[in-house]
Amino acid sequence: MAKCSQTAREFIQNAFGPAVAVQCSPDAEQVCQKNNLSFVEMVRPFCKLTTEAHVRDPTNQVHVIHNLRIIMSEMDTQQPVPAMARKMLNDAVSNTQPQTVEGSRADFITVGEYNLQLNSSTPWFEAYRDTFLQVLPLSDHEYLRHLVACVCVVSSKHTDPMAEFTRLSQQQHELQHTSQAKYPKWFTPNTYKYYVLIHDVAEGDDSRAEEVFKGMKSSYGQNGCHLLKVNSRPLSSAKENSAGGPETMTGNLPDPWSQFLNKKDVEHDSPDSGQSGHSTENTDTFPDKVTETEPDQGVTVTPPPETNSVHDPPAEASSEEEQKEPEAEVISHPLEQSDDEPELSRSRAETEDSYNANSTDTMNQLNEAARRKGNVPHGLYLTLSDHDRLRIFAHEFAVRGLLPHIERTIRLLNEQLASRKGLHRSFFSATKKWFGGSKQAEKGSGVQTNNGGGIYSEASAEVQLRKLGDLCFLVQMYDLAYTSYHTAKRDYTNDHAWMHAAGSLEMAALSVFMQGSPQRQYPSHYMDSAIQMYNQTCKNPQFATRTTLLSTEILKSMSLLGDAAMQFIKMTSEDSDLRSALLLEQAAHCFTSMKMPMVRKYAFHMILAGHRFSKAGQRKHALRSYSQAMQIYKGKSWTLAEDHINFTIGRQSFNLKQLENAVSAFRHLLINESKQTPNQQTAFLREYLFVFKAITAKTRTSNGGMAEDGTDDEEHWLTTSVNEGTMVPGTLPQLPLPYIRSADTRVLLCQESQFPTTTGSRTRATSVSLEQPLDRPTLQKWIELEDLAVRVANDGSLPASYRPTVQCLGKCSNNSHRPVCVVGETLTVEVVFSNPLRIPLVLSDLLLIWRFVPIKYMGPGGEDKQHDMITNENIEPGKMSLAGEVLHTQVIKEFVLAAQETKPAQLILVPQQTGELRILGVAYSLGGGSSQHQHVSTSGIAGLHTPPPSPQTQPPSVVTQQPMLSPSPTVTPPGTSPLTSSSNQLVPPTTGSPKPPAKKPSYISSVYVRGKQELEIQGPRLNSTKQERCSTIYGSDRRLDPIVAPPMPLLEVSFLNFPTALLCGEVQQTLVEFTNTGKCVLHRLRVASSNPEFFSFGITQPEEQRTSKYIYKTLPLDGDECGKALSAKMCNVTNVIDVPLPDGTLAPGATACLPMWVRGVSTSGVHEIDFLFYYESLDKSPKMSHRVLHHTAVVQTSNSLCIRAEAQRSRLAQVSAHQDDTNCLVINLGMENLNQIHDSNITEFTILQVSAASPVWTLTPISTQCNIDMRINGKESILMCFKAQKLKTPCAEDEVVFTNIVYNKEQIDSSVTPCSDFYFRSLYVAPPRPSPSDPSPALEQPPDEAKVAEDQSKAELEAATKVQLSLMVIWKAFVVDDTGSHVITGQHHLTLDHLDKPASSLAEPEPVVEQPPITFTKQEETAVDQGAGDENLSQLVKYTVNHPKESKHTFSTDRLCVVGVTLVVHNCSGCELYIQVETDPTSQNGALMLKSPVHQPAISYLNTFTWISGAALGFTLAAGETRQLTMEACFCRPGVYNLSNINIFAGRGAGKGADVQVNLEELALQRQNAPSLMVVSNSG
Repeated sequence: MAKCSQTAREFIQNAFGPAVAVQCSPDAEQVCQKNNLSFVEMVRPFCKLTTEAHVRDPTNQVHVIHNLRIIMSEMDTQQPVPAMARKMLNDAVSNTQPQTVEGSRADFITVGEYNLQLNSSTPWFEAYRDTFLQVLPLSDHEYLRHLVACVCVVSSKHTDPMAEFTRLSQQQHELQHTSQAKYPKWFTPNTYKYYVLIHDVAEGDDSRAEEVFKGMKSSYGQNGCHLLKVNSRPLSSAKENSAGGPETMTGNLPDPWSQFLNKKDVEHDSPDSGQSGHSTENTDTFPDKVTETEPDQGVTVTPPPETNSVHDPPAEASSEEEQKEPEAEVISHPLEQSDDEPELSRSRAETEDSYNANSTDTMNQLNEAARRKGNVPHGLYLTLSDHDRLRIFAHEFAVRGLLPHIERTIRLLNEQLASRKGLHRSFFSATKKWFGGSKQAEKGSGVQTNNGGGIYSEASAEVQLRKLGDLCFLVQMYDLAYTSYHTAKRDYTNDHAWMHAAGSLEMAALSVFMQGSPQRQYPSHYMDSAIQMYNQTCKNPQFATRTTLLSTEILKSMSLLGDAAMQFIKMTSEDSDLRSALLLEQAAHCFTSMKMPMVRKYAFHMILAGHRFSKAGQRKHALRSYSQAMQIYKGKSWTLAEDHINFTIGRQSFNLKQLENAVSAFRHLLINESKQTPNQQTAFLREYLFVFKAITAKTRTSNGGMAEDGTDDEEHWLTTSVNEGTMVPGTLPQLPLPYIRSADTRVLLCQESQFPTTTGSRTRATSVSLEQPLDRPTLQKWIELEDLAVRVANDGSLPASYRPTVQCLGKCSNNSHRPVCVVGETLTVEVVFSNPLRIPLVLSDLLLIWRFVPIKYMGPGGEDKQHDMITNENIEPGKMSLAGEVLHTQVIKEFVLAAQETKPAQLILVPQQTGELRILGVAYSLGGGSSQHQHVSTSGIAGLHTPPPSPQTQPPSVVTQQPMLSPSPTVTPPGTSPLTSSSNQLVPPTTGSPKPPAKKPSYISSVYVRGKQELEIQGPRLNSTKQERCSTIYGSDRRLDPIVAPPMPLLEVSFLNFPTALLCGEVQQTLVEFTNTGKCVLHRLRVASSNPEFFSFGITQPEEQRTSKYIYKTLPLDGDECGKALSAKMCNVTNVIDVPLPDGTLAPGATACLPMWVRGVSTSGVHEIDFLFYYESLDKSPKMSHRVLHHTAVVQTSNSLCIRAEAQRSRLAQVSAHQDDTNCLVINLGMENLNQIHDSNITEFTILQVSAASPVWTLTPISTQCNIDMRINGKESILMCFKAQKLKTPCAEDEVVFTNIVYNKEQIDSSVTPCSDFYFRSLYVAPPRPSPSDPSPALEQPPDEAKVAEDQSKAELEAATKVQLSLMVIWKAFVVDDTGSHVITGQHHLTLDHLDKPASSLAEPEPVVEQPPITFTKQEETAVDQGAGDENLSQLVKYTVNHPKESKHTFSTDRLCVVGVTLVVHNCSGCELYIQVETDPTSQNGALMLKSPVHQPAISYLNTFTWISGAALGFTLAAGETRQLTMEACFCRPGVYNLSNINIFAGRGAGKGADVQVNLEELALQRQNAPSLMVVSNSG
């Protein structure tokens, strides 16, 4: 940590001391000026007492004062204006510099991997701190710096010293009491005066001085005056010392005034200051921005505007800069504010400008005075005895005069406060509470606008209390001072006098710290509150800065370095760059002084400090800050931070004439990878060249203008890299630039569509394109669809030689095998180039180099090599002609890479023969573009389908080149040298008279070289075996080694009128056009899709209906029938669908057009429908068994209808005439229009037909009649009821029966396309994905017989609630849009699987599963029964009670009425059941009811009766059997009785007949019926 020369206590004691005004007569000043000092300057080094002093408090206790410092100043001293104060602060910092950047006083610390070299001290911060306390303006809210006493000084040579003393005293009195001047400020009305008679020993009369001094003692008292003798050295001795020069003027005497006077850099006028590391010469030319000029003018630096008014640049620098006019501003500081800076910064800039304008003359005088005092000695006529006399004078004045006066004043203030205390508590407290105080602060808003002063009168108790505290603090009576401050703080806070409150909080905290008492803890929150009040409430950053300086010293002394750093950082702002820089630097040192040093925070804040030093014009400190921060950022991959630091170090070093450091810094900007903008990096390069020219100028001069090899040094350095890449005959050299990202190389095996994807009503299949990135999930999706298609084509298994077809090979694909392309089709290779330089690169005549082996494939495993290896890498003409016949290679005439640009180039090959191809790399001519063409338009970038602009209208920044993927790409044979044609001219099309050729914009420099770069792609790292995991082994990547296969069919698919927006369930018909553009016959065309329910090719539609203009086939109605039952074959839908081509084949060049129906997905939103078209060649190819075509359709669906249905069991179970009612179901169907009422596009939905599809049930209406109009408007819903009856004649296993309920004039045939197709597709469930590791069917183990029996038993029980019924709702809607009104149709499907389970066409939201509570003990796991659910077990049977509705009985004759009751029980399950009938709930089996979860009816009975027969019956029922039981009920009185209060238990029985074994605990209580009421009346 940078240590201060003073401790915190010493700093606080020196910061606050009694302020004394000095009033000197002219003759007294003349005596002092002989030593080039004023009286105040002469006595200032001796104003700190070296001995103890004593003072008594109001309780008469003696307090010892240590190291009392008296602050003397001229009485007429005015506060410096803000501009002068800034000048003084800047000079204090700039005149205090470190010895060296890497000096011997540096501390070395090691933190982790960092070895840091830090400054051991920061004297510039201490100088700033002391100067800041001197120039801090006075305020009325505190009295610490108000003048306590006045010293009147008169020379003994004066003609009438006593009269002069009187005049000076009256002048002080008038200045304090009658003058309207703002300064000086006095502590008390009766200022203590001390009179000093100064006597020149060398020239004055001693006797007269003694006589005058006696008169003074009689007039002012012995303790009120002093005789000061000075200038004891004779005049002749002083002249002899002055003859020896400035170094010997003072002889061997100490110079105690040097640390108190303003310093000036003595090296300013040094002749060799230009080479010195500490020189400040020419520092005013420090650039705020770097500007780019013409190439022959280098780089111009612009001085910052904030330093021009203070530091005037030398004439040489000004004249040199005037000759260079900047062209364009290209560099701005990375931390510089933007133009839209906050209003606070703008107001601060305006204030500084006004200060600079008003104080220019004052600062010029200050500079001139400082320049005159630069080499002038001080104290030339003072001896050591005079030094002692000055020290005695200060001691006598303090001990005999000043301290007794302060002691009396403290006693007087304490007595006044004590006398007011009782009165304040009684009368004034009451008046203040009820009527309000008379102080202005109590009426104010709490925001102080006049620096906090003037809101209290001098006679107020608050002012007296504050004065008492300040006096006690000045004389080190800290206990009494804290009491006063703490009391005043409460009053100020209540009065909302925030300036006074902040001052009291600040001084109260300082008093506690200076006490050093362990009983009272230091209140750091007082300081935080004071800083916040000063800075935010009072808007006074000066006093906030003082509080921060004091508080941070205390925190550092208490080892609270983190809190100190935060206070430093919070005090930084835009109103002072110098202050912010120093505080940020101190915060950085705090971070390194912690127990765990935080070096990165240190570096970051040092960067901020360096930036603020730079803005303040402190170049050396800025360079030092950046250099120290560079130790942390160097080599840590923080490129932007490192670039910023290196650039700033280089710029600062250049302005400080440290050229070696500048060259080293700028060099790092060029050799490291940078992320700066192109203009920034261009400026880096130009600055490096400019600095290099400056440093090599001396080298050329010292070496006679030549380098070591005899060439011009600068020219040799600039031309070193020009002659690289010399061409060797027969081969091409390897070029280092641009970089090629080999891993990003992509190979497209199929030809991209040469036409737009959508043209009018035609939509072409999207296929695979290089413009669309292919990620791993998308690639895996297409591979899975292809696997499904291949399995269907090969009877459910994958061939051993099968590999998925990947048409675009990249880093996401599996490249372990050689890809296969087709002869005569384009092969596109996308190579990604990256330019790491700061200038454009131009690649001309860019093409692929390859190696090809022609092979004729005879059949499976048969090959015939035709020629030796052919390559286009050789330059021999004979080989090139053969290469042009084998493989057509595209040549890009010009490919421009802008600075720091990464851009792909798409290079095309067209193989003309079968064989094995190996792509080796790329060949091109490399050159650099001119600086005026750095901004390159993307209109001519490779890979974009944009034709080159015409030569007449082409802007100079547009790159003209051949379009990469045109409908008929122009391929330049490799045999034609691209250098033979003119590359810098374009011939426009001839229209009329011929015109001279237009000149092409020049991008190719005069120096270029022909060369190549190889494409070497590293494969993936292997990690399958132990050896591969323990070592680094990479697999092979064969994406650049394609095999050219014989011709194959090539399919193109187009969709006509394909919808992009549908309603949910809407059905539309479109046409699909299949075209074979290949050279072979195509057959076995299939479509694989992840959404087969979306489309249908009309598999179940008759031939005569395919050309109908209607979507649905209609049938006539016979009379009033609702419709008849139609049967159709069950269709098993899979992901792969055969396309019904005519004759099953498609010849080369032939086109087939087929209808296709699409249906909107049931859920609204945007859906992507994937189509994979699989086809094979009629002629088997040895290298390619099939081909695929990808297409993704994007369809947006909107809400239409929502249907909900539920199946319930009919409660009728009659045995006689209505035997069929035992197998009836009641279907409740609800439909809701989900369209909003305000939607004007769709007015209403009309229900055309409700159909049921089931192999078991038929449907008949209950609630609604057939052939009526069923319409549903917006947000309306309807409810319909149907009865489902079992078929009288069971249908075949592979058939399904369609029952239609018609609400239209015509019946829609729901058993044919498209109605039945989409119904079968709605039942589709995606199968689990097959894995290659799954065993084949031949190797599967036989199923376990016990498990099979268990599953069968479970299925038999579930048959009681299984429904197997699907509903289809066919609707139409009227749509009004821009084209007019038209009708759309659609259908919704709903499948009912179980009884009493509602089903909906909309997906129900998943219920929120509550997390179980966290337990810390192990819970016992209960076995879960995997059998049939409780809901199924409670509906195994259904029963009903048949009885008369009313029975009349004469109870007067017969007291018991017996009525016969018939109980009908039907077995709904598929197995034999044991039935237990319980009529008495109190029996032993009645406990089973308590275990049953079935809901019991709320009314169990209305009256009491007794069953006299059939009270407890047990029997078995076969599957589907119905049994009728006769029972008798006995009633003893008239009433209404519920006879359905019977509990029936059912369960699976073991055995037959009388040997049935049943565990009664396994029986399940069946669901009870509704109450069955019977009225028993008395007929007597």
